[in-house]
Amino acid sequence: MLATIGLIIAIALLVVMIIKGIDMITATVITAAIILVTSGLNLNEGFLTTFSGGAGGFVASWFLILGLGGVFGQLVLETGLATKIAQTLTKKLGTKMVGLVILICTFFITLLGINGYIMVFVLYPIADNLLYENKMDRRVLPFLLLGGGASANGFAYSLDICNVLPSKYLNTSLGSAPLLSFVFTAILAVSYFLYFNYAQKQSLKNNTPEQLLAMYKTQQTAVSEEELPGIFMSVLPFVLVLGCVVATSSWGTSPSIMFSLVIGILLIICTQLKRIKNMKTSIKTGSSSGLNSMLTVAAVMGLSKVLGASPAFQQLQQAVLAMNMPAYLKAFFGTTVLTGLTGSAISGETIFMESFGKAFVDMGVNVAALHRIVTESALILNKLPNSSVAILTMSICGCSLKESYKHIILGTMIPAFIAGLVIALMATVGIV
Repeated sequence: MLATIGLIIAIALLVVMIIKGIDMITATVITAAIILVTSGLNLNEGFLTTFSGGAGGFVASWFLILGLGGVFGQLVLETGLATKIAQTLTKKLGTKMVGLVILICTFFITLLGINGYIMVFVLYPIADNLLYENKMDRRVLPFLLLGGGASANGFAYSLDICNVLPSKYLNTSLGSAPLLSFVFTAILAVSYFLYFNYAQKQSLKNNTPEQLLAMYKTQQTAVSEEELPGIFMSVLPFVLVLGCVVATSSWGTSPSIMFSLVIGILLIICTQLKRIKNMKTSIKTGSSSGLNSMLTVAAVMGLSKVLGASPAFQQLQQAVLAMNMPAYLKAFFGTTVLTGLTGSAISGETIFMESFGKAFVDMGVNVAALHRIVTESALILNKLPNSSVAILTMSICGCSLKESYKHIILGTMIPAFIAGLVIALMATVGIV
């Protein structure tokens, strides 16, 4: 009984701490301590063996991948590659397609595994400028960045950690169940585009163009064409990295990703050297960003190990497995709930795979379909107010929870829930 009460208090406190802005490492350590004490587990062994073992295992597997991803993202930011692509797409598609332009840019940046925190810094100035130039409501900015990322986080062959993580447990490829991946992304992308246009129309009904422009903190200035690289050289690193991932997928997940990122980094350095102000600083800044996020996720991995050792959580596992519904729907709802509780897609995936992965495999499910459903389901409630990514994105965009959060719910979370349920049902009837 005490273990169950302790688990409930620990998870509730975790949510509160994240909402209050306490860093994830501190929050996970406090949460783990409460679980260990109320479960009657040894604190010393719990932290030095269970917690540290989970965190250390993740660091050993992801150190190079996340470090290289951070460097790649930093070089993309400094050399203006994404800015050039956005400007070119706007010219080709027209100003009425601003939402589509931001979706395309966000999709491909995320597809290449650029850390979500870096992605916000890379694309926020571009998106903000595009909206300003077209006299649009900037309060949709957090939705545009988070929604665009969600379209690619779990897409087939995506280098994003959300897509990579299940392969470590299921021994599946990054391209597992591509049809389910396409259906999920198609539903989310169409909803994204339609909602963006709807939100802008509603905003124009209630505000004059002058009032919309007054929402911007400072007048935006576009980067001149002379300062940016050519469109071919801007696109080439992204295409090459993605092509290398597909071509080397048989090498295994980690070797394939590391090789592809190294190729992308070398290409940017060789072709955009004059735009990199300080190579040493760029590499240090990029790698630090990637490794900082690695430590945060490692702490979550440590907490997931402690959760798994809790008697109350083990009882919860049995209750979930005993639910009277098809396996793929269990995976869908289980991952969604765990993600919502922790405020993190990675946390939800990790805890689900650690706690239930082997049991689902033993049921004889299609592991490729399970990989895809768990990955996409983790993208539904990972934007609740207890999500560090959601809060950070709104903070960077200069948008409050009150004025911007409704767009995240209506434009991303609800469509993602529908899309996740659809692919879970497709897998249940054998369409994979």
